[in-house]
Amino acid sequence: MSFRYSIRLSGAGGHGLIQAARILAEAAAIYDNKNAAESCSYGPEARGNASRAEIVISDEAIDYPKAHTIDLLVVLTQEAYDNHIGDLGKDGTIVADHHVRICEQVRGRKVYSVPFMEIAEKECGKPAMVNIVALGFVSEVNKIIGKQSIQQAILARVPKMSEDIYLKAYEAGSRAAVQLMR
Repeated sequence: MSFRYSIRLSGAGGHGLIQAARILAEAAAIYDNKNAAESCSYGPEARGNASRAEIVISDEAIDYPKAHTIDLLVVLTQEAYDNHIGDLGKDGTIVADHHVRICEQVRGRKVYSVPFMEIAEKECGKPAMVNIVALGFVSEVNKIIGKQSIQQAILARVPKMSEDIYLKAYEAGSRAAVQLMR
């Protein structure tokens, strides 16, 4: 039986969500040998307003690269949550920054509340690593894309001589997920 899985990363311009989406798409397509399509919304958003990126993963050809129903929603701002919660599927998972207020309409779904910005600042000294911390977290709670594949895609995409800080951020997110799921 075929599968189609949709991920939406949403927050504000500057969170690095487009980079994160490209890493996930490459991890799925290149290193996990799945079909993947990535699309993003940026423009005026790049100056700090709402931003989003989507990844569709399938074991068959992807005829439409936009997400129909979201299986995994990652939100880093309240605005992102408010704008996208309605697109989450009934069995979907929410991964939200801990400042985001989660409403009643998500009953029965997996919900993770994580201090992504604080982890990025504490573990890496760089809040800009929030996207990579989130990828580390997502790799633990979602088994659609392999952890090693995500790590390989990170290393292939990040600036040379900065691989250590990116892997450190990834591992910090992964550890946060393991601790939260205990």
